[in-house]
Formats: sequence, C-alpha cells, structure tokens
Amino acid sequence: MKQCKILFILSLIFTNLFAQNLVPNPSFEELSRCPLSFSIIKADFIVPGWESPTNGTPDHFHGCSLGEADVPFNWAGSSNARSGKGYAGIYVWNKEPDTNYREYLQCTLAEPLHAGERYLLEVYYKLATNSVYAINRFGMTLTESRINIQDDVLLDVDPILSIENDTAIVTTTGGWERAKLEYVAKGGERFVVIGNFYDNRSTKSTRLPFRYGKSTMLSNSAYYFVDDVSVKPIDSLKQNVVLITNKFKRDTIELNTDYVLKNITFEFDSHVLLRQSFVELDKVIEYLKLQPEVNVRLSGHTDFIGSDEYNLAVSRSRARSVADYFGSKGILSQRIVSYGFGKSRPNMLGKSDEERRINRRVEIRFVKEPAQ
Repeated sequence: MKQCKILFILSLIFTNLFAQNLVPNPSFEELSRCPLSFSIIKADFIVPGWESPTNGTPDHFHGCSLGEADVPFNWAGSSNARSGKGYAGIYVWNKEPDTNYREYLQCTLAEPLHAGERYLLEVYYKLATNSVYAINRFGMTLTESRINIQDDVLLDVDPILSIENDTAIVTTTGGWERAKLEYVAKGGERFVVIGNFYDNRSTKSTRLPFRYGKSTMLSNSAYYFVDDVSVKPIDSLKQNVVLITNKFKRDTIELNTDYVLKNITFEFDSHVLLRQSFVELDKVIEYLKLQPEVNVRLSGHTDFIGSDEYNLAVSRSRARSVADYFGSKGILSQRIVSYGFGKSRPNMLGKSDEERRINRRVEIRFVKEPAQ
C-alpha cells in the first residue's frame, strides 16, 4: 500500500488550563443543520458533540430555525438563549408515577479527567414557558464509558452534580438557573450526562396555574431548556511535553497524541479556510480514508489578543471549519468531533508576533474509540 506522508509539527504543549472548558459545543451553537421542530426519534437530535444516551428524544433550538425550533419563540415556549443563539431541551418528569419517561443529553469531553484534580462542573437550565409542571431536581453525572441504553426511562446512575430544592417552585424558577459543583476526579471520567436521575415518586412537582400545554406531553410533563454546560479544570495539570519532529509516515502516526496541523490558515479575523490549507488537509483525508477505523478530534486555539469569549468563539469556529472540510470530502461526521479552547492553552508563553502565530493553530488527535 502506498505510504502517505503527512506533514505535521508536534508542539511542546503547555497545558495552561485556566478557564478551559472540556465540553464540546457547550452552548449548542454549532450546527450540522438548522432544527425544524421537536424530535420524534433520537436520530432527529443532530447537534455536533451531543447525543441522546437512551431512546429518549432531546430537542435542539436555534435562532437559525424558520420552524417551531426557533429562538426565542418555539413550540416549547419563549426564551432567549443564555448565551449565543442556541440551547437544548429535555423532558425530565411526567405525572404518571410509574412511567418515568426521561430524556438526557450526553457529550464526550475533550480529554479524560485526571485522578485527584479538581474540576468545576456547571450547567444552566430553565423551565420552558409552555411546560405545565415544574420540578425540584436537576443534575449531571460523569462516566468513564459512553451510555447507550435502548430504552427511554430513568437511567440507573447516580448524579454527581445534583440540585434538590425544597419545593418545585423557587424564586429563580422561570429564569436561567445555575447548577454547579467543585468535583475531585476519580480519573478516567470522559462522558457527561445531564437530566433528572430520580424517579417520579422521588421528585417533587407543582402544576403551574393558568398554563395549558400545547401538546399532551407538555400538559403532563416538566420540560426544561439547557445551555452553557462546562467542565473546567481548577488545578493546573502537569505539562505534556512532546518531542519536536518534522515528518511522519502514515505507519508511524501515534494514536492519542496531539499534532499541530501545519499550514492551516484562515481569512483575517475569520474562520473561513484559505485555499492553501487544502493541501495539508487533503493528506489527512487520504490517511483517514485508508484507515476507516481511526477517528479524529480537532481543537482550535488562538493567541492572547481579544476577550476570552471572542477567542473561544473563533477557536470553535475554526476547528469546526476543518471538520466541515473533512465532511465535504467524504469523512463521516461521526468520525469527527471538534472543540475550541480560545487562548487558554498557549504553546508559547511570550507575546512576540512569531509566538502569537504559533499559538493560533488547529490541533488533531487520532483515536480508535468513537470520536463523539
């Protein structure tokens, strides 16, 4: 088989993780397509980086929608996103005591958590205005293995981050509520799952007066929007030092190693790829077509100029542009996941033009396990 040489530069990776969010697409902004309405089957929920761990059917809402999944006005109610133009929605309770229908959201973190390190877990949730019931519970859990259950009822896992209010209605009900927790990792946690992890009998509920659901489900259930999910390291992790080298043959590429894509350039202050980037990207695509069992994780990074929020958005968009280019050349979307880290993970700590150029990069990691 013809050997395919791929040009990369391995970087000396300084893992400065201040404000680094390990959750991909944390505010449901990135799109594979604009949502039209609610999900009928789990396959209808198509959001980069996210999936349903069960047969439950989460929903996606975005300002690009021309249908019932618009933001701020949609079939589940009226709400602006907490940030950006998108959010997700899930049913977390229903009034039949023994039914326990549930929907959950699941994502894969950019890297496994490190044992003994502290992380800040955070998620924002909001009762939909067309939901007739409110409940007192909401939570998040972390697992080492992806959950894939062929059912749509309560998950038999314990939450790590768990909100339990005394009543279903509190002063913040109806606005974006925050659930957060400082967590010490056991090590190896890689997947985030969000929802209600308690059965109907253990969950307090309140029927809201003067609300009449626009569907049977909304009339008999509690439905919440979800936005701005984050898992951020608090402690500084050890530096991951990789030897600098120049060229790699296809057979010598190492899995689970971060490579810096060489000669990948974008229009100024933009995420639009320039044509000179295609030469290097096409070599990666050739390799992936020869190795269909290999998947990729892409991460975008910026220099220090600009606000944290702006750089995070640019880095996500640039990584997504590379992912989209791979998809346009026939690489299946389920083999690709992209992340953005903004300026939180510099390779060079100086501020010269050359050091800033080195920090503006897209990295790629080849993996055998599912990318998403």
